[in-house]
Amino acid sequence: MSPKAFLLLLLLLPGLLLAQPQFSFEGEVLDFSLEKTSPESDTLLWIVSGRFFLSNLHHEALSRLIWFPVPASDSVGVAEDVSISLIEPVDSMSVELLYQNQRGFGFRLDLPARSFAGVKISYRQKISGSEARYVLLTANSWGRPLPSSEINLTLGQGITLTDLPYPDPIASLDAQNSNYRWTFLDFVPDRDFVVRFSCL
Repeated sequence: MSPKAFLLLLLLLPGLLLAQPQFSFEGEVLDFSLEKTSPESDTLLWIVSGRFFLSNLHHEALSRLIWFPVPASDSVGVAEDVSISLIEPVDSMSVELLYQNQRGFGFRLDLPARSFAGVKISYRQKISGSEARYVLLTANSWGRPLPSSEINLTLGQGITLTDLPYPDPIASLDAQNSNYRWTFLDFVPDRDFVVRFSCL
């Protein structure tokens, strides 16, 4: 391929991808927990488990690659123990983790025509600082408000929030954990989910 043809392909590719039929993102339930690896350790575990609900509203089967960003830094490790599965698979549905790097991972989702699927994704990160993060802003790339989003956060014993990730949670405390829940309808995130905390 000549350099001019390659450059033209790069310029046209975003438009070609946008013209293709896509999945619709219908909702999510996100469960986060932050816990100490041991009473003596300064390292914490940021455990993420999400259920994501997508639909194929088209008259044809779709197979698409989905990128899932996971921020890492000097104080936040890369995603470990990544697991992706269908919640209630039916014929012609499949999901497969394809690759992973320092910035996240990519997976392929296959859905038959006129179908609805739940995808469960989980991973964990080691935290040595005082901040954990989950990328919410990518929900805006689906082209419409997210119909529903439920976010649950559990902090283990000895861990306290220094700043709320989002205002007005429903909060509850027990002997071991602090629990917070947010529920949104027609959700358009204006920030990522950033948990700033301190440890006793």
